[in-house]
Amino acid sequence: MSESNEPVHTRLAELAAPYARSQVVDLGCGAGPTLRAVSKLAPEVSLVGIDRSEESLRRARIALTKHSGPTTEIVADLSDPLPCADASADVVLSYNTIECLPDPHRLLLEVARVLRPGGRAIMAHVDFDSMVVAGAGTDLDRRVCHAFADDVQGWMDHADGRMGRKLGMLLARSPLTLVSVEPLLAWSTEFSGHAKERIGQIRKALLSAARHGRASVDPAEVEAWFAAVCEADRLGGFFFSELAFIAVAERPSEEQLISEDTRPARDGRVSRRDGNQASGRSAAA
Repeated sequence: MSESNEPVHTRLAELAAPYARSQVVDLGCGAGPTLRAVSKLAPEVSLVGIDRSEESLRRARIALTKHSGPTTEIVADLSDPLPCADASADVVLSYNTIECLPDPHRLLLEVARVLRPGGRAIMAHVDFDSMVVAGAGTDLDRRVCHAFADDVQGWMDHADGRMGRKLGMLLARSPLTLVSVEPLLAWSTEFSGHAKERIGQIRKALLSAARHGRASVDPAEVEAWFAAVCEADRLGGFFFSELAFIAVAERPSEEQLISEDTRPARDGRVSRRDGNQASGRSAAA
């Protein structure tokens, strides 16, 4: 569900480039739109794309032909341990991928393992449950958009259409330190570009869901919704928006770990990252 014309790829590259010193890893890289955006800002770094689709990786390889630094494409299932050495990456990126994993926390454990101390994880995801499409009536539009957000498509192991809004909490509960969460709104008043592609994806996915007996919206309703969207465009009233969230976290540096290991606890004792406590001077002493 990622196209090269989405503005999120540029923003991910902007967030990654200052920390991209030697290696950037993209998890679920698809055809490489995010890596290509990183290449424009950090042309010398090593780019590693990981995806379980060989065809997607073939396209990514072509997209990165002009990159000055080394490039590597790896076929792997992100439910398994990442095929990367410990502390080998400066930046780990992922866009619209983590919702497909039944256990996203397990992936974040792996991300923490492969990041160097001080390295950054930049995880982004569209919140599909927040899409706005002008055209159809309220009831039909809600049912279509929610059905798409909830649909576990044939190529997915899992789906969570509200993943975008959950990224911050997922990272906060991981071994990484959450740095920031920011929204990125993509919108259009023209039935073209990314808006047209996303609406086409909705139509295709829900028609496929109906054929496979997992749909909450029947094919006639899907086509009625699509016709209403096209009519809105013909009348000049088309509108589309989707909200993505970008969460940034980092693996603490050795200096930060030492600092945290000896930070004062609220009860006047010193807390340690291992959960034990040592005696410390109380505030009343």
